[in-house]
Amino acid sequence: MTTIPYRISGIKTTQFALFPEKFINGRDITIQTSFSFGYNEGLDSIRCISNFEYLQDENILMISEIQCTFDISPEGTAELKQLKKVPVDFLRYMATIVTGTARGIIHAKSEGTLLAGIILPPINLMEAIKDDLTINR
Repeated sequence: MTTIPYRISGIKTTQFALFPEKFINGRDITIQTSFSFGYNEGLDSIRCISNFEYLQDENILMISEIQCTFDISPEGTAELKQLKKVPVDFLRYMATIVTGTARGIIHAKSEGTLLAGIILPPINLMEAIKDDLTINR
């Protein structure tokens, strides 16, 4: 894996909603997960957005969309420009950080509700994120 020096420069909850009144105890809950990535023109910042939807039957119980911004160091930016891509391993690494962040936000915002016991389970990022992010320049 290519080492890309970075720092987390921002965490933003772009969407969050709970619908505990739709929860039925004892019924299965499914979680739909997606990740998206973007970068700025200078390649010195990459954004990872995670989206988690908790569903029971056809009803949405919870929606959480979390965005983390990663500032890339000048040497990391140079590496990305040379590669002309953001390697899939680094995308998965950022998604790991965002998932952990989302897990904490979900816990804090659902505390005291009927949905507090529904924990975001481990996610196989090898299956969720399969390709490099091509840099179009």
